[in-house]
Amino acid sequence: MNGIGIDGCKAGWVVWYVKDGVPNCKIVPFLNDVLNVLESGTAMIDIPIGFSDPNTPDRLCDKAARKFLSPTRSASVFPVPCHEACDAETYEQACEINFSVLGKKISKQTWFILPKVREVESVLASNPSLTIRESHPEVVFAALNGAPLEFGKKTKEGQSERLALIRLLEPKWGAVLDSQLQQTPSKLANKDDVIDAFVLMLIAAEASALSTLPSSPDTDPSGRVREIVYLDKCLR
Repeated sequence: MNGIGIDGCKAGWVVWYVKDGVPNCKIVPFLNDVLNVLESGTAMIDIPIGFSDPNTPDRLCDKAARKFLSPTRSASVFPVPCHEACDAETYEQACEINFSVLGKKISKQTWFILPKVREVESVLASNPSLTIRESHPEVVFAALNGAPLEFGKKTKEGQSERLALIRLLEPKWGAVLDSQLQQTPSKLANKDDVIDAFVLMLIAAEASALSTLPSSPDTDPSGRVREIVYLDKCLR
């Protein structure tokens, strides 16, 4: 099965996919720029799919992911707002809307990713045949490692931890990833964006064998499945 891994970056999105047996990387402003790639297989994306609601003000998958990543990496899972807050024009307005619906404001980190949340929702609504599932690289790496990683993804130590796990999972493609890391301008994407999208591509290729947090995902009021997908395969 063709696996596709997607992570947000400065320029838009890092998209890894396999073509003719070799991983390829594209950095594009919008997901619509790679619809032909998305149509070719199962994609894992590091962006929330499905919103919080009054009955579930903190998505069950986020609560499960924080527990899974405790104590070192739980802060990497941001709270997801209600659907109504996504249409806000300012951070202050988004906080007001989210507070009125969920009883809490949103963080600046959440506000900054809302354009990408809206974009993914639009792509899914316009292309219902696509298979795009939410994952979280920190959850993926923790499962492969058998425990949450020690170092943050933006540090050299943290990137070394993650690259070592990728090589254990798929040794033959390490050189391809190394080359892409060397040639990707930092103004387009950070190294951790490239690494995260790559590992999501690897697990997406095993779509039929993946696990979810929680083990029984629920749906938001619009019917979007709320889940965080990972490969339950410890390499250590």
